[in-house]
Amino acid sequence: MAQPFASKSCPWIWAVYVFDRATNRQINSPPANATTPNFGTTTLVCASPSTSPVDQPPQADASARLDLDLQVAVSPAVSTVGSPSVVSAVLSSALTQDLNLYLSMAIEDWSVTAWALDFGDGQSRALNGPIGSSIQVNHTYQSPGRHTARAVAFISGRAQAAVYDRYGTVHLVRRPFSVQIGNQALTTAQARPPRIYLPPQAVVGVVPYLGPAPDDRSLTGFRHIDVLRGALTSLSVHLLIVREGSLAVDGHPGGFGKSRLIGWRLDGAPSDAPLGSGTLPGTTHRVGEVIRLQWNSPDRIVRGQLQDYAVPLTLSVETRFPDGHVATYKIVSSFSVSVDFAAQSG
Repeated sequence: MAQPFASKSCPWIWAVYVFDRATNRQINSPPANATTPNFGTTTLVCASPSTSPVDQPPQADASARLDLDLQVAVSPAVSTVGSPSVVSAVLSSALTQDLNLYLSMAIEDWSVTAWALDFGDGQSRALNGPIGSSIQVNHTYQSPGRHTARAVAFISGRAQAAVYDRYGTVHLVRRPFSVQIGNQALTTAQARPPRIYLPPQAVVGVVPYLGPAPDDRSLTGFRHIDVLRGALTSLSVHLLIVREGSLAVDGHPGGFGKSRLIGWRLDGAPSDAPLGSGTLPGTTHRVGEVIRLQWNSPDRIVRGQLQDYAVPLTLSVETRFPDGHVATYKIVSSFSVSVDFAAQSG
């Protein structure tokens, strides 16, 4: 407020009173033994056409109070390393009123021209241009520990004030202003709990056929088959799950995966198929391709018992776990074949 002052060099002064809006305590009170005249403040400005409270630097304590108008939060407050977090910053509706007190002027208009974010882990981000009074930014913390996320809003605008000159005449001044308001929030990133991915237990199953391939998508493969001696036989390959792959998180069950066959390889010795007609061992095939085998000899008799042929394969299996992790496994398996001896005269 303007006060008359008995001085030839300064007939009028500005007495500026600064309060902490959080406690309503005056920041610039004079000491108890202050000399007279005592205007109840330590901030006195001689009014002149070139000097007013608008020109004075802000009080340090008063400047710190603007941070109460910026709310910064990190969600979730406790996250896991590698999982996304959201850093948000919002300017409150009380900012215009507090800028009035902070600048000792009446705010006409203001806007945020830029935001600066420091996530507290060595990473930062700048957002330029007219953005608005609130932001939300995704961030992923890659290291465990406590981090301080800080947001700074760069604000520009125009304000006006009534200025008394040394003769007591009131003048209205309009001036641009720029301020920076910052605040921060703490967040904790916890180390990722140990995860164990157990592979699926599976075996191979086959469906034999002669001639064109049937639509066998709904068929279940067999572990043992009978074939005709001397006949080139086609076999579709199927994955038979004994136990699905599973996830354990920090020693606790985390659910089962979903496995599918993505390829296979025939192992062992070549069959009796004519050259160029049968499937050769050692070559990797994609899912959907068939095995072509032929047996020209019936089952062998060992110690008075018929002994089936064993056909070994290596299956390529892809498992997708509940947390999105995908793993590929090689599973060694085999199926057995009985050759029909009665077909030797066919």
